[in-house]
Amino acid sequence: MSFPDIENSIGVKEKETGNLEYKLKLTPVRYISEEKLESLATQMNYRINEGEGEAVYVLGVTDDGEPLGISEEELEKSLEVLKLMAEKIKAQLTVIRVGEGRKGKIAEILVRRFHEESFPIDINIAQIGNVDSGKSTLAGVLISGKLDDGNGSARTLLFRHKHELLSGRTSSISTRILGFDEGGEIVNYLPPSPPGDAEILAHSSKIINFIDLAGHEKYLRTTIFGLVGYSSDYAMLVVAGNAGVLPMTKEHLGVALALGYPIFAVITKIDLAPKEVLNKVIEDLQRLLKLPGVDKIPVIVRDVDDAVVCAKSMFTGARYRIVPVFLASNTTGEGLDLLKSFFNLLPKVRDFKEKMDQPFSTFIDEVFSVTGVGTVVAGTVLSGALEVNQQILLGPFDDGDFRKVRVKSIHYKRTPVRRVIAGQTAAFALHKIKREEVRKGQVLVSQELGPEAVREFEAKCMILYHKTTIKTGYQAVIHSHTIKQTARILWMNKKYLRTGDRSTILFQFICRPEYIVPGMRFVFREGRTKGIGVITHVKHKA
Repeated sequence: MSFPDIENSIGVKEKETGNLEYKLKLTPVRYISEEKLESLATQMNYRINEGEGEAVYVLGVTDDGEPLGISEEELEKSLEVLKLMAEKIKAQLTVIRVGEGRKGKIAEILVRRFHEESFPIDINIAQIGNVDSGKSTLAGVLISGKLDDGNGSARTLLFRHKHELLSGRTSSISTRILGFDEGGEIVNYLPPSPPGDAEILAHSSKIINFIDLAGHEKYLRTTIFGLVGYSSDYAMLVVAGNAGVLPMTKEHLGVALALGYPIFAVITKIDLAPKEVLNKVIEDLQRLLKLPGVDKIPVIVRDVDDAVVCAKSMFTGARYRIVPVFLASNTTGEGLDLLKSFFNLLPKVRDFKEKMDQPFSTFIDEVFSVTGVGTVVAGTVLSGALEVNQQILLGPFDDGDFRKVRVKSIHYKRTPVRRVIAGQTAAFALHKIKREEVRKGQVLVSQELGPEAVREFEAKCMILYHKTTIKTGYQAVIHSHTIKQTARILWMNKKYLRTGDRSTILFQFICRPEYIVPGMRFVFREGRTKGIGVITHVKHKA
């Protein structure tokens, strides 16, 4: 077996930051001092912290990335030392694969912290693609470990409403989790019965959150809301092998690209597609990904080596250019093991380490009432930390004001916790707040931020698509985080805007002020997607 050469997965110089560590070989246990072992363990702990809970060690490779290789005996003795290092920091080793270098063996080892020692690594994956492509069924099969019956039995695990069960189509946003333990085993499949979210969380070192988005055109605004508001790490583009690349496939891909998501693709229903049809679908998808403006490198994943290299290589070279393409069947199970291996090794994209010490903030993406509890809101923590019984600001309300509220309880993955930190998605029970007073798009923020509501804002924008021209007075729906409101163009530095044009634009919210700050990205649309922008200046409510 030799290592696949995909975008030079090995052969690049080791970086001082990040969770990847090269070692040619390690001094045998009997010759290594306790001081040296402590130093190596400290280095391993640093790499794991850089990976927010996991790191990858490559043995047989120099610091410059030269894949020399070592003897089997040297590899065995190096693994013994790695194991001792891991034990010191309460982590576990898993050998991902062993291959051949120029002069001997090369091994890649996953080092993951035990689940008892910290919160699990939390990765959000937004599922996008045309209706009937198999998105919900794929997630249902992955989280349950049970194959679909061919009639969509697996997708019912993702549906939230009766009409979705009747139609077989997703119309809302639902989330489900897939947990991996420190050894890379899937926690969801533990006997004797399917575990609940709390049990999965308790036994997992890594969590994959599937965010199932609607595929039908009439629910496009809901899909955009999910892509913009749920702070995903990746977008998983699902394409039906018997239907191919359709208009909404391109629409969803365009939004994900505009938002800067790294993307991988899954071609489903390969058991239903004749060989010539499937080959054409693969060619069409590759052609789409290579188009100017998309400029991706599609890589068909054929074996475990491909899955391992793709998981590592999505961030090497030109950022996010590689798009792994998986072929899978939800009824026969073909290709699903490769997808699971990929998920187990997929690194986290969003880095919240620098935001841990900042004041707390989160945008509200769900609002509901719970009997005996009261009003509950949910959202992804963008910065800081929050504890039970802490006072926080809620707003803006329609008059632009913010109110102090107390957080009675916090649930993370449907499990009660005392504290949540940046990067985690949680639900917060609010004291003495009525359900009708709260809406999606509001925020919970620390008083330190001194939040102010905004009615007008200026942004640098690009028009993705428009049939005619855009001019002053044009109205579009703004999507930023979980904000969704119509805004009017008051001014722009060009008289007319067409597809592909860039401009500085002054927008005004029509209904109410919102909480926005410079640097926030947004999508604006009227019907189908129209453009993207980055906020540069805001005008606070007078």
